[in-house]
Amino acid sequence: MGYVCCTRRGAALEPGIAHNKAGTADLAQSAPDLHDRFGRRISYLRVSLTEHCNLRCQYCSPEDGTPLFARKDHLAPDELDRLLGVFHALGVRHMRFTGGEPLLYPWLVDRVARARDLGVEKLSVSTNGYLLDRLAQPLAQAGLRRINMSLDSLSAERFSRITRGGDLRRVLRGLFLARDCIPHIKLNVVLLKDENLDEVPELVGFALREGFDIQFIETMPLGIAGSVSRAQSYASVAEAEERIRRSHALEARPRAADDGPARRFGVAGYAGEIGFISPISQNFCAGCNRVRLTSTGRLVYCLGQEDGVDLLGPLRGGFTDEALADFIRHKVWHEKPERHTFNDEPGRAAPVYMMRLGG
Repeated sequence: MGYVCCTRRGAALEPGIAHNKAGTADLAQSAPDLHDRFGRRISYLRVSLTEHCNLRCQYCSPEDGTPLFARKDHLAPDELDRLLGVFHALGVRHMRFTGGEPLLYPWLVDRVARARDLGVEKLSVSTNGYLLDRLAQPLAQAGLRRINMSLDSLSAERFSRITRGGDLRRVLRGLFLARDCIPHIKLNVVLLKDENLDEVPELVGFALREGFDIQFIETMPLGIAGSVSRAQSYASVAEAEERIRRSHALEARPRAADDGPARRFGVAGYAGEIGFISPISQNFCAGCNRVRLTSTGRLVYCLGQEDGVDLLGPLRGGFTDEALADFIRHKVWHEKPERHTFNDEPGRAAPVYMMRLGG
């Protein structure tokens, strides 16, 4: 497998492609790290292990639940392990296992152990918490140190409405059991104007008292991803931040080069941090350092656009790990978009299921 790319005299050569003296490109020799053509180093991979979920949250799932996807089209555990190794060799330092609900994936604990064995520096799992009471300890023993858990309300009634039937007591039980064995836990709150915006101070107070980080996330227009109307439900992180500042003095925290998009703040006297993720009101695409891998082996470059490439075909078609790495470098360099278009084209929505991409 190979590509040949012509270059203009004096033009910059693409990373990931070694050029011979005649000026053509040979993808068999390549630089180690993953970059796009906008100068961004891609160091963060989000891996959706399954599109199935035991909740049907309004902003993530259609009301009738997850459609069925053919099993043969999914990555087998050994195929996923190969891809994890390839992405680690490409310089990925942070891997997050998502879903759907990743705790439904039967081989999650083994994949955590595999990523740890590879030497992944930052490994995390995003979960709704429903199965943490069973799996927190095995995950910790496999090497997991970070969890992001959805918690959109502390009201049992609201929580059930947002998740379409979720049991808040069970989620909180799993959360507190996880705290005993997993040191870094962050609560994710999707802002919904008519459901939980007024609850922001209470959620912050709970997180600070219990020693959790917390971050507030704006809803995004993602077509069939969910059934919430953004026009009716959207609340900006500025609205949440203003409510928090009425009772807490926020101290800005510096961002590391490979951090996610959240603006982070601390509060004197508390260990936990408060974060704000603002894909709509404060575009953060210039610092995007991530790509997403679906359970069907599709590499997705941007949550808000359809662009992506199938890796399952090359994986099953005989590509070596080196060829897979070169293929991924080439595709990310050429095809990862500069930014999403939520603000420029508000009527446009990527026709995706959020539970296939994991957010």
